[in-house]
Amino acid sequence: MRSNESDHACVRHAICFQCFRAGVERTRARRQAWAQRSLPFEAAPGLTAREIAHRRRMLEHLARRG
Repeated sequence: MRSNESDHACVRHAICFQCFRAGVERTRARRQAWAQRSLPFEAAPGLTAREIAHRRRMLEHLARRG
């Protein structure tokens, strides 16, 4: 007796590749966070004067438009 293909478990519980990939990435991120839980946080490097000036110009531009 041949079973109907729609009764197969893979057909009823299949997920698309994007959902599978998202799940794998979430798992990887949790594992990395767990592995690094005891490491000290590194201080983020400060912005250069040029980067600060650029951000100020962008904020001024947005303030003028709004």
